[in-house]
Amino acid sequence: MRPPVAACVLLVLAVAAAVAPPAAAVCVPRNPKKGSGKPGSPAVPGPVPPKLTPPKPMPTPTPITPGGDLVKTLCAKTDYPVVCQMSVVPKPGQKLDAAAVLQLAMDAVRVKAEDAKKAAGALVADPKTAQLALGPLHDCMESYDDISYSLDQANKSMAAGDKDTTGTMLDTVRTDVDTCDQGFEEREELTPLMSKQDAELAKLASNCIAIAAAAGLR
Repeated sequence: MRPPVAACVLLVLAVAAAVAPPAAAVCVPRNPKKGSGKPGSPAVPGPVPPKLTPPKPMPTPTPITPGGDLVKTLCAKTDYPVVCQMSVVPKPGQKLDAAAVLQLAMDAVRVKAEDAKKAAGALVADPKTAQLALGPLHDCMESYDDISYSLDQANKSMAAGDKDTTGTMLDTVRTDVDTCDQGFEEREELTPLMSKQDAELAKLASNCIAIAAAAGLR
């Protein structure tokens, strides 16, 4: 007796299902991360480079009008223009350039320092001068000598075109003036006997520094 046809068909399907290979599973990420490097994914922006600040331009010397009043032009750049014009007096017929104006201003400091040294020496020789003031007065006389030395070095540097040293020595002149006053300030019971001379010297020395800067000589 032959088996029914339907039973044979069911038997074949059962055997085929048992021997068939299983299907491969595929995983699909739900939310892919940005910048994963896969095609189609948005790129992550890189760090923003810092903005570079351009360097500040160096100050340029004051332009000097040819044929103009050079002394007046340069003295106008100082803190004491009236004192400057009164002390910077060229000789008749003297041809001036910026270096010559600075030289005249430095000469004015030298003359005033010599006068101050003589005044300090007179006080030292005066028997009425307080004994406690003799030490500071001697210090002042040394400071005035230092001013002359610093001016000599500034002259040499300026002639050699050494702007840095010229500026340094002019600054030293200004410092030497303060050294005299400091000797009296350290002794409160003393009257600053050289205050008038030092105030005048301070203005003249300051003018030299300003002239050198305005003329591009430092």
